[in-house]
Amino acid sequence: MARTTSIWRWQLIFGAAVATSAVLIAGLKPTVFARPLFAAGLLMVVLVTVLVIVVPWGRMPARVAQVVPFLDIIAIGLTAQAQDVRLTFLWVFPIVWLASYYSVATILSAIALITASLLVLGTQGGALEDGILRALVTALALGFLGTSIRIGVRRRHAARRLLRRQSEQADRAERRAKTREQQITQIIDALDTALLALAADGTVFKMNEAYRRLYGRDSYGARLPSPAVEYDDREGEPLPPERTTLARAARGEHLQDERVWLFDVEGRWRSLEVSTQSIDSLFDGPRPTLLVVEDVTALREAAEARRTMSAIMSHELRNPLTAILGHIELMLDRDDLPERARDQLEVVEHAGQRMQSLVAAALAEAPAARRVFEPVDLRALVDAAVALFAPTAQAGQQRLAASGSDTVLIQGDPFRLRQVIDNLLSNAVKYTPSGGSIDIDVGVAADGQAELVVVDTGRGMTAADVERIFQPYFRAEEAVRSGVPGTGLGMGVVQGIVTEHGGSVEVGSAPGAGTRIRVRFPRRTIQSEDT
Repeated sequence: MARTTSIWRWQLIFGAAVATSAVLIAGLKPTVFARPLFAAGLLMVVLVTVLVIVVPWGRMPARVAQVVPFLDIIAIGLTAQAQDVRLTFLWVFPIVWLASYYSVATILSAIALITASLLVLGTQGGALEDGILRALVTALALGFLGTSIRIGVRRRHAARRLLRRQSEQADRAERRAKTREQQITQIIDALDTALLALAADGTVFKMNEAYRRLYGRDSYGARLPSPAVEYDDREGEPLPPERTTLARAARGEHLQDERVWLFDVEGRWRSLEVSTQSIDSLFDGPRPTLLVVEDVTALREAAEARRTMSAIMSHELRNPLTAILGHIELMLDRDDLPERARDQLEVVEHAGQRMQSLVAAALAEAPAARRVFEPVDLRALVDAAVALFAPTAQAGQQRLAASGSDTVLIQGDPFRLRQVIDNLLSNAVKYTPSGGSIDIDVGVAADGQAELVVVDTGRGMTAADVERIFQPYFRAEEAVRSGVPGTGLGMGVVQGIVTEHGGSVEVGSAPGAGTRIRVRFPRRTIQSEDT
């Protein structure tokens, strides 16, 4: 349809120009119509125009249409018999038509046809030289016109193709950008952490699904009829609008793990930790802000449950311990008690007292803010621990021995240091088979630090197990398969206490070759928080 319209337009413009010229000639010089070829040329233009309108160009081959301007050239050539009216100027129309759509060869063919027409006319009256000169000048002028138009058309087509390719590239880049944005949005929406992005002026331009769900926003970011409300504490006072985390972040305040309570749209209390951080911007000026909201309700409830369970268990242990210690004290008051039995009961009493201290520490609502370490004889603590584990080692047919310096003084908490020694000996006894040995040596290293070394001939550990030994609840796979009871907390406790005292722990072990643990303490006064 577009091609048909174009052919109609070109032919109708040409026909209108010819018709206008004919009207002017009829009014100014009507005798020209008496010339047969002139009249035939005008009639041919009319017939070609009617033919153009009638032919179904949409079903015709594209190159057939170029016949029409050639027919127009012939028609103008017929009218050129009347040289005094100069209708040959109308050859410009078919030349421009051909130059707009067809090749240079087609244009040259049309110019050759025009030149031939002029040469034929030049032989009919007048000087031959004048006819040839007129034909050549006309051919050159029309050739220049057609070539210039053709070059311009080619450039226009090249520019159009370039623009189309650039447009396609821009479209592909836009589609890729939209695809990446959708992928990033899907990833962000899949996060459990609530995220909200604020522009430099404080307006919200992005939020993920977790934030919308947590704060009761719809997919467009607007508030739902029952929005969530932030509180200063659980069941405390609601925060005023200007003190909400969103308002503070919009003002540019820096938040770092701010604790906020939220009463959400489902009527549940949630404990949140809120932080802000700046986002890199592609433009100069203030940087956008990212509001990060972590829902720590489950962690807080789990910690509270553990504290409650610990308090309950500790409370339940205190009563039987009190009864045990009371009866031991009564037995120690007896005069008929054998000396060996008295020694064994004293060991049990000391263990019960330490257990009672552990229970009391667990029941305490808050530890002391700061503890001043005191001089402690590390060898005395080792001897007491060896005495405690000696019956267990003897029952397991294990050799347990302490050696080294008679006195090694350090600064520390005797209760916490005894926990370190007890945990190390407990592990050594548990994982050393019958007939094995456990040696604990106390002394002072060449650099002046106190040194405690525990060596056993147990089953040992792999290098991967050694790397994870201080992780909470970690137990070696071999230990789990053997059925030896344990929680995997002991070595973490050891590392925490030793670090608190400014010391270090080194573990060396290999499967089937036992384990060697060296603990080092500085021999100086340390002020430390009791955590």
